[in-house]
Amino acid sequence: MNRFAQALKDGSTFVTTCELIPGRGHVGKSVDNIMQFVEGIRSVPEVHALSITDNAGGNPALSADVLGSELIAGGTDIIVHLSCKDMNRNFIEARAFSLMRSGVTSLLVVTGDYPVTGYLGLPKPVFDMDSVNAIHYLACMNAGLVVSAGQKTTRLERTRFLLGAAVSPFKWTEGPCAMQYVKLEKKLRAGADYLIAQLGWDARKHAELLQFVRGPLASRVPVMASVYVLTAGAAALMNRGEIPGCYVPDTLLAAVREEAAAEDKGRRARLERAARQVAVVRGLGYNGAHIEGLGLRAEDIRFILARSGELAGDWQRLLGEFTFAPPDPFYYFVDGEQTAAPAPDARPARRGTPRRRIASPLFWATRLLHRLFFVRDTAGYRMMRGLSRFLEGHRRWYAAFSAFERGLKRALFDCRHCDDCALFETYYLCPEAECPKGMRNGPCGGSRVDERCEIFADRFCIWRGIYWRARNRREADKLEFILPPRDWALYKTNSWVNYFLQHDHSGHPVQMCREAEVKPPA
Repeated sequence: MNRFAQALKDGSTFVTTCELIPGRGHVGKSVDNIMQFVEGIRSVPEVHALSITDNAGGNPALSADVLGSELIAGGTDIIVHLSCKDMNRNFIEARAFSLMRSGVTSLLVVTGDYPVTGYLGLPKPVFDMDSVNAIHYLACMNAGLVVSAGQKTTRLERTRFLLGAAVSPFKWTEGPCAMQYVKLEKKLRAGADYLIAQLGWDARKHAELLQFVRGPLASRVPVMASVYVLTAGAAALMNRGEIPGCYVPDTLLAAVREEAAAEDKGRRARLERAARQVAVVRGLGYNGAHIEGLGLRAEDIRFILARSGELAGDWQRLLGEFTFAPPDPFYYFVDGEQTAAPAPDARPARRGTPRRRIASPLFWATRLLHRLFFVRDTAGYRMMRGLSRFLEGHRRWYAAFSAFERGLKRALFDCRHCDDCALFETYYLCPEAECPKGMRNGPCGGSRVDERCEIFADRFCIWRGIYWRARNRREADKLEFILPPRDWALYKTNSWVNYFLQHDHSGHPVQMCREAEVKPPA
């Protein structure tokens, strides 16, 4: 067990990690800067590990796996980011085996940023799995993956990964905020060992994340907070929404720009802010801090940690410095103006908010048809199951019925014919058609402050609509169901036949490989 894993397990040490962002190329200034930072950080014993991003921002970069193996050989503890944007599930497994052999056992499993550039044009985004299913997959590898080989099944040798998950409490309207917590609960059930929160500068949001994990979920999983050393340039990009999931309000941008006018271009001020934030999250009860920022040096990290230690006893006074939020922000718990952690029995704010009307006639018509024909043990279901058996044995009738289904669903739902259909679970809004990442288990963390998609700024995140439809029907708890990844063997078959004969995911629910000590929120 490495030093980072041991510190998280012990629970008595405040854990510190720093982030490395490889650039494009195997040599050059970007690599030299990383190696120089690594060399300097070895003299900072408070830093337990360095994390390495995986094609951050959707750009090609030096492999985190190769760089991580090199740093481990030099005695540095490493966390490799494993993102799903560029890999199908076979490559995820192959990559995991390679990491295990090279000694990399600490991972941060994320869905990943949408590709933004590549050789000869924009590359095809993969997103075969989301972070929930990737964590489940890796947890099954830790338990000993059971695989089929001809007529036999065998259990592979266990891996020993420490699985991290990301979560963004910094969502400022009800739908995105609530769905981040729904997806967080899924990640913990899937097998996440620790959490790292997205960056933000609102102490109440930080407090709410801990309250949700320790309260409704009753989980003792270690939680770390991202602390970003904010430059004026990065603040401007985040303010414009150009970095997915990262938001800087106008008030913070103005403060950082004013600091940048100083002789040191704001360096001392931004390091001081980071030190104060470390002191605050430590006081709130976080298990550690994940320090990020562009152009950081080892002496900067040393200053942040030393200064945060000096401020540790004053963290409650510093809470008021971290209230940067957009106008009229939504908070998950009803606890008014309080920025410290809410009481254990705090009531979720969503219970007091009004439900929204569903104005779509298609939703109500489809829901009625579902009740008539798709609910097990009804007369309509038995009829459709019999028809499906007939169609499977008669190729021409199957083709004709499939053409009818395909045309109808294409017209009504922009169907992409995955035929492992999850329309019922997603309240008749299709992630395959309307989400560029195909998110089946909840939204990614990249949505904008106005609930719009990180990639298509002219449309709302589809999970906003899914959430409000579930709320309208008082069925928000059903969104906690974990959907497996799409089965491509069913592509362009017939989703209705697949459902009634249980060829699709409805006949093969996800079985957790390791039951985490997590209870769904009440």
